[in-house]
Amino acid sequence: MTQNPTLTRRPISQTAKVLSLTPRGKNLYQLTLKLATLGPFADPGLFARLRSWGPAPAAYPLLDRPFSIHRYRPNQGELDFLIRPVGLGTNLLTQCRLGDPIQLLGPLGQGLGNLIPDYKNRPFYLVAGGVGLAPMANLIDQSKGPNHLFYGEREGQSLIDKAYLTSFAPNFTAVSEDGLGYGEKGLVTQSLKAALERERRTIFACGPQGLLAALAPLARSYGVNCYVAAEAYMACGLGVCLSCGHYLVDGSRIRLCQDGPVVDGLLMDWEKS
Repeated sequence: MTQNPTLTRRPISQTAKVLSLTPRGKNLYQLTLKLATLGPFADPGLFARLRSWGPAPAAYPLLDRPFSIHRYRPNQGELDFLIRPVGLGTNLLTQCRLGDPIQLLGPLGQGLGNLIPDYKNRPFYLVAGGVGLAPMANLIDQSKGPNHLFYGEREGQSLIDKAYLTSFAPNFTAVSEDGLGYGEKGLVTQSLKAALERERRTIFACGPQGLLAALAPLARSYGVNCYVAAEAYMACGLGVCLSCGHYLVDGSRIRLCQDGPVVDGLLMDWEKS
């Protein structure tokens, strides 16, 4: 896997402030933070680690939590994150109030620009499963080329608010496995396959591993590139603990927090990892 060492970034640890916590659907929130120090957060797929709790009564999580950059407004010094509370850490973050401090470490990882330097000028098929929607807004905000977003949830009631989705992704296909809500019934891979039949484009995806694994053979069959922002459990986010290791088809192993999270999906060994 070819990486560009010139794009390695030094993460900054800082105390950000909560500007807003906006509901964006059932059990889904947009957390907006004001940064004390600006950093190069623009590259789609980069992430940060967040912590809203103190150093450690037994009731609090030991580790902070990683989140993809959802949107970045450098002129205002603001970062957005999409958070779906599913455990203690994410629930604590969605209980924050205006002005509360958040410990932030970032930017972390390697984004899409590490593999496609001219990504702003490329047309993509963007594929998002659940909160894998987060990095898609950052790419669309910067993009000069036409993109189409394929966004799926297991349940239609979990789909993000349609008006908000349209505000950053005017060209989208939403699907849900139960067919409820405003989405079509089915899988994003089915909708993507139909689009690839009409026009072939590079794929950029983020979501559960099962979705990303399903995209690799689909991309190969249509002869298109497929880049993914891969998800993994991680403890440090700095390449030390090796908890986010993932195998490549050549048998080598990478650290998604440092060598990714954006990687070439066709080089990943999805069965082994």
